[in-house]
Amino acid sequence: MSVPQAFTIPNFEDLFAEFKQAAVDYVAQTDSDKAASLEQAFANESELLSQVMASSMIKHQAMLREQNYWALQMFRKFVTEADMVDLLALQYGLNRQTVKEADDSVFPPVEAEMESNEDLLRRFDLAPYQFHTTGTRQGYKFHALTLDARPYITIESEEAAVTMRFEFPTEQQPVPVKDAAARMLSANTGKVEVAILSRENPDGTASDELLERVSNYLNRDDIAQESDDITVKSVTPKPYTINAVCYTDGDPNNDVSEEDAVAAVQAFVDSEQKLEGRIDRLELGHVIYELGYSRVELTSPAADVVCEWDEAPYCTEVTINVKAE
Repeated sequence: MSVPQAFTIPNFEDLFAEFKQAAVDYVAQTDSDKAASLEQAFANESELLSQVMASSMIKHQAMLREQNYWALQMFRKFVTEADMVDLLALQYGLNRQTVKEADDSVFPPVEAEMESNEDLLRRFDLAPYQFHTTGTRQGYKFHALTLDARPYITIESEEAAVTMRFEFPTEQQPVPVKDAAARMLSANTGKVEVAILSRENPDGTASDELLERVSNYLNRDDIAQESDDITVKSVTPKPYTINAVCYTDGDPNNDVSEEDAVAAVQAFVDSEQKLEGRIDRLELGHVIYELGYSRVELTSPAADVVCEWDEAPYCTEVTINVKAE
């Protein structure tokens, strides 16, 4: 999606001409001779006044660019700043989750690991499903990714009153669920399996404690469908390795360190570790080529890694050899 017309920046030449004409017209209202002198000064780029006006236009463009940048942060399509992501998520009552608690028992203290912008925005996209019980696949996903966030809602009827009570959790626990998916494997049975990908372990497997926590939450009376029989299970990791030889041809412009290559590949691997994920060899090669190598030989994986709905790719090793040949 392109930037809306309302947020485009006028080019320098048009803006400069518009401001010069506006200044000449304003002066001409009281003194036509001064207006003519001003117009003559603007026509000469070496004139100090012309240079001052040009620098003002550059500053004006920079201000417009900054204002438009922050205005676009209010829209889901363009938001990138963490505080604006938090503000956007509040539209659905979502708060950034703690992925891993802080540890003050060590020195230096370890700060809490918080949910990334990408993960919070994914929950934002799924947030309309919070107004429903589970049932739909996306509904299961949203509720599993937003553990313990929904208050307990009870309704009590009396003779002349109806009381609705909201009980919010008093303690906020870390939410290590990285991804979730649900399937009814036998049609019309109501038996639903929910697979959980966890941040607890590198291969994505979930602990028994987390599975129990997810199961208890999804089976709550105000969340689960009455007709559903929900079973929660851990993801099945699908291991693979990455082995690539990268050639620079002895060109300094193609000189990329092995560490940078491994970091780029690892970032790609981490982003693709999700349920029903796929490691595409062409896409992986593109990630490495973008670093600037002249040629790449990708020997592993030998084929695309394709996962089922309850599987997730798990990279056990990344080996990058850089050669100047």
